[in-house]
Parts: sequence; C-alpha cells; structure tokens
Amino acid sequence: MLVGCGVSESGSASAAAPQAKAGAIADTIDGGLQGKKVLVAYYSWSGNTKAVAEQIQRETGADIFFIQPQTPYPGDYRECVDIAKKEMNENARPAVANTVDNMDQYDVVFVGYPIWWGKAPMFVYTFLESYNFQGKTVVPFCTTGGTPISGSMADAQKSAAGAQLVRGSDSSDPAAVSKWLKDIHAVQ
Repeated sequence: MLVGCGVSESGSASAAAPQAKAGAIADTIDGGLQGKKVLVAYYSWSGNTKAVAEQIQRETGADIFFIQPQTPYPGDYRECVDIAKKEMNENARPAVANTVDNMDQYDVVFVGYPIWWGKAPMFVYTFLESYNFQGKTVVPFCTTGGTPISGSMADAQKSAAGAQLVRGSDSSDPAAVSKWLKDIHAVQ
C-alpha cells in the first residue's frame, strides 16, 4: 500500500548508527546551525509534509523550497498509488520541474517527503542526485502512515553522495519535531 499520504502521530524518530562508523548516519549536526546557511527542501502530496517543512523553516530560520515533480502526481489516491508503485519497481528517476538557485551556498539541507512504498517518491532521489552534496549536511524528514524513515535513509545517503547524513525524523507531531530539532542540534 502507499504509505505517506497519512500522518504518523507516534512522534518517533528513527535511531541511527554511531557516527564513528564509516558511512554511518550522524546523530547530530556538527556544530549545530550557528553560522551556517540552511535550506528546507520538501515535497508534499497531501499537505502533511508541507506543515512539517514550514515548522522546520520557522524554528531554524532556513530558506524553504518546494520540490516540484515535472509530471504532477494525481490527486486521486488510487492513481497516485499505482504511479508510485510503478516508479519504485522500475527504480525510476522522474524529472524535477524546478531547481534550487545557487545550491552551493547551503551548508545544511533538510529534505522532506512522504513515505511511499517504504521510500521517498522517486523524483526526490532525482532531486538529490542533481546536486553536489560533497561536504554538506543532509537531514531527511518524512511524514508517514506508519512506515519509519529508516527504509529511505540508505537511498537518501546514496543519492546525496558525499553528504553527511543526520538522523531523520518520521513524525508530524509538532512537539516531537521540535524535540528532534533540539536533539540533532538544529535549534537550542
């Protein structure tokens, strides 16, 4: 089933491997956000991920960017489910309609998406693969109907080659999102 059009109320954030291990997902943003240029880039099908993205933007003072697929997903749930499953099964990389101006200026990029079939929508990986993330920090977050973010983290890490990934959040509960932002040192 397509998971991600709904919202997780669990408030959970997925655990990550210790930072000392090569290629591991960091528990926190090194040095926090002080003095860093931050972007929140997100895709939202139903509005749930948008709400979380806007909260992160407000709490961190980041710039915000809506990742727009070249071919919009249908508003009909069943049609969206069928397309998302086909794209996932084909490991497709659908085109993105817009680009971030001067991505080079950002040190930290939060990337938000709904979880569909245990992963981000496939065009989100297209977005990540379109930029050089070498030396940047990428912080995934998602909304989900119950599938944890952990299933999408390895793909995000692969797609954002060269980036340091930080433990993501799979909650849409505002209090849990605020706590996660503090826990990863994005806010004080």
